[in-house]
Amino acid sequence: MIYAAILAGGKGTRMGGDLPKQFLEINGVPILVRTVRTFLKCGIVDRVALCVPGDYIEYTRRVLDKYPDTSGKVSVIEGGADRTGSLEKACRFFQNGNDISTDDVIITHDCVRPFVTDEMIFSSVNEAMLYGGATAAVPSVDTICFSSDGKVIESVPDRSKLYSVQTPQTFMFRDFCEILYSLSEEEKSRVTDASAVFRLRGRTVALSEGSPSNIKITHPADIPLAEKLAESF
Repeated sequence: MIYAAILAGGKGTRMGGDLPKQFLEINGVPILVRTVRTFLKCGIVDRVALCVPGDYIEYTRRVLDKYPDTSGKVSVIEGGADRTGSLEKACRFFQNGNDISTDDVIITHDCVRPFVTDEMIFSSVNEAMLYGGATAAVPSVDTICFSSDGKVIESVPDRSKLYSVQTPQTFMFRDFCEILYSLSEEEKSRVTDASAVFRLRGRTVALSEGSPSNIKITHPADIPLAEKLAESF
């Protein structure tokens, strides 16, 4: 079985406005609908759970019900207080009443990356099956500097070895849960993405296919770019 946990638990405060960014529309279609559609249509995902703020569960269901290709096909669940909390809630939701085998896989994805493609999902799953864990990534196009005080450059890593991490991030389900549930509160506070769960225990996370178009919609300036990208999706 392949499970997909789509994380939409944030309130999107950097976007401004009253509506969380996952509900904003790109060319007339809500971001979360665009994201969910890809996972439903890719052909390899068996179950999809969408983690949203608790006070938006019914609202989310009403949004999905407006689109026949998503209505009734997604489990809408309450997310956690942070990314780690949402990951744990999604894992426990899938485990409830299901016998998770050693071959089962869990895909995690940011809901506000609506331009994920079938190829990215396939690549992520394939690499996870080979290495145990995988994250979408693209080579860094910018020179990255390190500064501990935010005032002066201390070092500049070799750009040819640097990558920008994206989602989807995929893992062998049992292994991921075993590590996630074992984390201390201090360790959980250091988890900035799902791959950090594996890396905290020294597990391998492979690089899978990403794309410059696989943007994370975070700021108001991202909307015009997303609208342009949506024309070709």
